[in-house]
Amino acid sequence: MPLLKRAEMVKVVQVSHAVDRTELDDVVAHLRLHSADATGVIKVETVAGTADAILKAAEVFEADLIVSGAFGFSRLREWFFGGVTRNFLDRSPVCCLMSH
Repeated sequence: MPLLKRAEMVKVVQVSHAVDRTELDDVVAHLRLHSADATGVIKVETVAGTADAILKAAEVFEADLIVSGAFGFSRLREWFFGGVTRNFLDRSPVCCLMSH
């Protein structure tokens, strides 16, 4: 939270086909309660995948840091379907702060 409080702006990106902003707005409200200048953005998931949508948003917003959860699945599942965490580690042009 200390990093987010000091940031010029915090963009919370939800990648989804749905337009329900309930969860997104809850996260933004929580961050604002802790004095972070947060706004929420919904990105439609593309054929390229969730990681690409987030990386593209980071590029558009000229982000210096991506903060994300890092969730692991079985090696077989990630080999077959890919994984957001692996894509961030392999291809992110900006620093990533991840927590598992």
